[in-house]
Amino acid sequence: MWQRILLLIVLAAMLMNLCVIAGAQSDELDWLDSQEYTLYWGEEINHSGYLIKAADFSPAKPTDNENDYVFLSIKSIYGDSWSVILANNTDISNNTVFDDRLNITAFEIVTGNDIPSPYTTLSVAISNSTGSLPVKVSWINATFDFEDRNSHEVYMDERAYFTLEITNRKVIPVEQVSISRIIPPEFVLDPDSDSRWNLSFDPYEKKTLEYSIKALKPGTYEINGTLVMVEHEGRTYSRQLNASNLTIHGPFINLSKSLSSDSVILNDDVNFILTIANEGDRAAYITVSDQLPIGAVLLSGETGVSRVLPAEESISLNYSVRMDKAGDIIIPAAQAKFVDSKEYEGIVYSRKQLIHVQNPDGELEDVNGEDSSDNLYEEYVDDVPVIGENTIEEKEDHGKLQFLYDILSSITDFLKNTKDKIL
Repeated sequence: MWQRILLLIVLAAMLMNLCVIAGAQSDELDWLDSQEYTLYWGEEINHSGYLIKAADFSPAKPTDNENDYVFLSIKSIYGDSWSVILANNTDISNNTVFDDRLNITAFEIVTGNDIPSPYTTLSVAISNSTGSLPVKVSWINATFDFEDRNSHEVYMDERAYFTLEITNRKVIPVEQVSISRIIPPEFVLDPDSDSRWNLSFDPYEKKTLEYSIKALKPGTYEINGTLVMVEHEGRTYSRQLNASNLTIHGPFINLSKSLSSDSVILNDDVNFILTIANEGDRAAYITVSDQLPIGAVLLSGETGVSRVLPAEESISLNYSVRMDKAGDIIIPAAQAKFVDSKEYEGIVYSRKQLIHVQNPDGELEDVNGEDSSDNLYEEYVDDVPVIGENTIEEKEDHGKLQFLYDILSSITDFLKNTKDKIL
């Protein structure tokens, strides 16, 4: 208890001169009408954006006496915070003014063992002059500095990097800081990083968060700003940082396959159309190949092509076949390999389909083997996506170790080519 008394006395001595000077300044200012509040120990009121709390009182005596004092803590929506001791005696003033903005007077301070809780009656007024008021700053902006940096333009096979630096500007620690960023569905997150964090900050501590993403399709995307949530002294503060645009360059090959009918008579003709579109913003050299379904005989047209496909252009291949086998026959997926001037490459497949070929003179033949309907779609191992329309076969992403795998792959290809030449 004596440590508490000593602390309050020291604070009173430090603040006594400030309070006297502030009281003199108040006579020269124009104040709006004051409002009275009764604050019990631990209670807090909000007066025009100033949070005033009765943080502590002088130690209780058997009865109330004139030397009692109250310790107030004040926080404002402008990011300011103050502490002051007010008392009704000659040593400590009962009035103080904060930055010519806030005027507080303690008319009554009541303590004692004969009451449930000590309390004070305050008169609070704010200045009528708005010219001296600072720009409104929220608590979270007054407490933290944020520096957000990120990539603005990358290629399809490159990662876009994001960095966020957060600094606690205050002398107080902050224990619960939640940070998250929503990744658009057109991107995948670097497997070695995260986009959600739960942190704590010591006074004046700085922390740096980093992550990277990779695009699934070229285009310009808006990346939502990072969301920061802070829980402090029973309140929750939030801020969403500015959004940014990210442009992804590269080709994007879309391959589709259609047929004139999915139900024909044995020996009827079927027309196929392959449509290859480059929906990206870079040209690519494409090699398209298709295979005939079981029992089909090519009548006319081409089932493949190799050429440069400029950005935002498309081509079509048309061919006709005669279906000489009856049954439910799988139409194989067409394939398109592509590579651009930066050696970004990939493979896309069309979606498999099923055609019903009816034999009017006999039973249907199971030309595809057992469970042909179950094999309509194929899957790759190692989590490569199911073959389907506009599906790209990509290399496995090894995160930060990718460059080692790239070097190993180059060495392997070199040795293989050397071996083939020797043999």
